[in-house]
Amino acid sequence: MSTLGEIRTVLRGPFRILAAGRFLNAIGNGMTLSLLVVYLSQVREIPILTASLVLAWMAVVGLAATPMIGTFTDRFGPRPVLLIAIGLEALGVALLSQVTNVPAAFAVASLMSLGAAGIWGPDSTFTARLVPEEMRTTAFALGFMLLNLGLGLGGLIGALIIDIARPETFVLLYLVDAATFGFSFIAVLALRGHGGPSPAATADAQRSEDPPDGWAAAVADGRLRRLVAVSLLLLVCGYGSVEAGLAIFITDTAELPESAIGLVWLTNTLTIVVGQILVLRLLRGRSRTRLIGVVGLLWGVSWLILAAVPEIPRMPAFILLLGSTVIFALGETVWSPTAPALVNAIAPDHLRGRYNSAQSLTWNLGAMGAPLASGALIGAGRGALWALLVGVGCVLAGLYAQTLRHMLSRSEDGQ
Repeated sequence: MSTLGEIRTVLRGPFRILAAGRFLNAIGNGMTLSLLVVYLSQVREIPILTASLVLAWMAVVGLAATPMIGTFTDRFGPRPVLLIAIGLEALGVALLSQVTNVPAAFAVASLMSLGAAGIWGPDSTFTARLVPEEMRTTAFALGFMLLNLGLGLGGLIGALIIDIARPETFVLLYLVDAATFGFSFIAVLALRGHGGPSPAATADAQRSEDPPDGWAAAVADGRLRRLVAVSLLLLVCGYGSVEAGLAIFITDTAELPESAIGLVWLTNTLTIVVGQILVLRLLRGRSRTRLIGVVGLLWGVSWLILAAVPEIPRMPAFILLLGSTVIFALGETVWSPTAPALVNAIAPDHLRGRYNSAQSLTWNLGAMGAPLASGALIGAGRGALWALLVGVGCVLAGLYAQTLRHMLSRSEDGQ
């Protein structure tokens, strides 16, 4: 079947409901994406390093909650876990609009992180349950494209609204973001009959016991351990650093206007929306471990280009910033269908929630480690060095991914 044929097949099934809710929710998320440190430091006058520690604390809370989320996902299914998690994060985002001091920031961040921890892993598990195995790569790519389209639209809207001198603009954005979680909640609620526990997990639940080969079996899987290690390094230096430091790098280190943040996200989104289907054609039948190496190379080049931005005049710097964004986005179009498809290729069905939660741990750990580096280096006026270091980290992660290939069968590696 052709790539377009697979897309049509995926969109005719129940996955379209989940993806539609995610897309509408993402518009709200995009309005506030990567603004947390800017909001806390420049609007609520919390020091940059402290604001970065709030972001790191969110990762700590998520890290602690994720193993439990994986167990609940396998036992009860991804649908009920998602419904509770969406509600928690929506409440946290709404309360964030009212934060004015450090204790409140940490408390609200904890609530948001609990919600977020219950979304990413269960969402991947739900997607894997909604589509046939041979179409998972297409479903993950399509979902990622729609997610980023929503984020980009939201980022553009947010850039037109935010004004550091007017705190009420940030309050408005966070309240709108919270409201859009309702779309995702309704979509998951509508998928009644889907997203329940696997038959093996149901039998274990009836005996009121955790499966004997639960987390112990997942942790014992060397393939999963290696993939998690690769993903951790790549996400600390990739997405984690983008979320923790890119916005403040643009406004503080590069001294570009706040509107540049929204334009960067719009460029990222357009690259993904235009390029995802084209890249998806190129991924068919390719080694997934080699593709992860490509991701590391593209992201590394992107950061190395970004490191040069503060050293040149404003207009060339802005052009270079957008070029770096395009390269990073191309790496995202490779990562988005490859990593989750690989996780679900090696996961037994009754442990799928745990495997996806283990992979989602890398997002939490990445979000925990990245703010420490960005806060310390950018706060000390060493933003260019920060970009250089995370670029090198991305390349090293891509090289490390190649050691995973011999541990996989050809089918697991996507060939």
